[in-house]
Amino acid sequence: MRALVIGGGPAGTTAAIALGRAGIQTLVVEREDRARPVGVGLALQNSPLRALHQLGLLEAVVDRSFHHEAVNICAPDGTVVHRVVTEPLMPGTPSFVALPRGTLAEILDEAVAATPGAEIRYGTTFTALRDQGDSVEADLSDGTTERFDLVIGADGLHSAVRQQFFPDAPEPRRARQVIWRGSAPRPPEADRYFLHDLGPGGRAAVVPIADDEVYVWMLHRDDGAPRPPAEERLELFRQRLAPFGGVVLAVAAVLRPDVDYRSLQAILVPAPWSRGRIVLIGDAAHATTPHIAYGAGIAIEDSVVLAEELSRNDSVEAALEAFVQRRFDRCRLVVETSWQLSDWEVDPPEDRSQAQQLIGRTLGALAQPL
Repeated sequence: MRALVIGGGPAGTTAAIALGRAGIQTLVVEREDRARPVGVGLALQNSPLRALHQLGLLEAVVDRSFHHEAVNICAPDGTVVHRVVTEPLMPGTPSFVALPRGTLAEILDEAVAATPGAEIRYGTTFTALRDQGDSVEADLSDGTTERFDLVIGADGLHSAVRQQFFPDAPEPRRARQVIWRGSAPRPPEADRYFLHDLGPGGRAAVVPIADDEVYVWMLHRDDGAPRPPAEERLELFRQRLAPFGGVVLAVAAVLRPDVDYRSLQAILVPAPWSRGRIVLIGDAAHATTPHIAYGAGIAIEDSVVLAEELSRNDSVEAALEAFVQRRFDRCRLVVETSWQLSDWEVDPPEDRSQAQQLIGRTLGALAQPL
């Protein structure tokens, strides 16, 4: 069997690794000329770490990440008022880790290169896909035409595969929040995950992602202002962080200038996620806001489950049907929970404990086997 994966982010590269371990030859095409991960850092929690273990990648990720045992919830001045502690799913491993997105991209690129039958072709995408029933013929932008048994659309929130082959899919929804992201050298006092809460005024976090690096993010209500030019974002981000105390101010003073700002969007494509031999995974099928830090995690899980179903079913079509049956409710839980939390940050419920209760129920469900 031979598969074409469109998109070289975490979903696409882990798909190539998972399929390669299952004996399926895989070509990943990525339109960028190299890996260009969007964002700064990310957290990988218990279940995604379990999925990485199944792919043989856990040790590399743990070795090159900052380990956490809790999220420290702080008042605006930095006083810790609550700790959210997660127990590890697997003995001897951290419950969650954080690392630069660029580091994860390097790990996945290295793993694809070491996977027999897997290849990444940068600067390339598809120009046409023709489902022939027993195969898919693909015209690629490098001028080649090749035949595959399966095509996997892993090309993100604004997926070209989804737009072309799933015309009835909804458009991404824009949440009522925006996010700022930046990085800075790690000061000694930034030794754990600090999450500062201003209530409706927003939330900001300082997250160590390496021994010498922190990731800083802030969420607040979208006031409809246009996206600021890149050269203005550093100063505007510092102004947004000014109401906070504690380690946030220390980190704000040394922020690097490449600050990212964007609206939050989400999508959940109704089942099925396949059309013939073409299937969607990752953000192409279920992009989520970052409120429980599970977007990359459920993309990695997709890859594990897809490879399992292709290995155990007699036909591609049966495998894709089984894949969506296993994944849809779990991914819907992540998308809908995150969306609800975003809404509650803009318009808090009377009972503020509802958010923590929802997070607890969701993370408990996600700790169950895939």
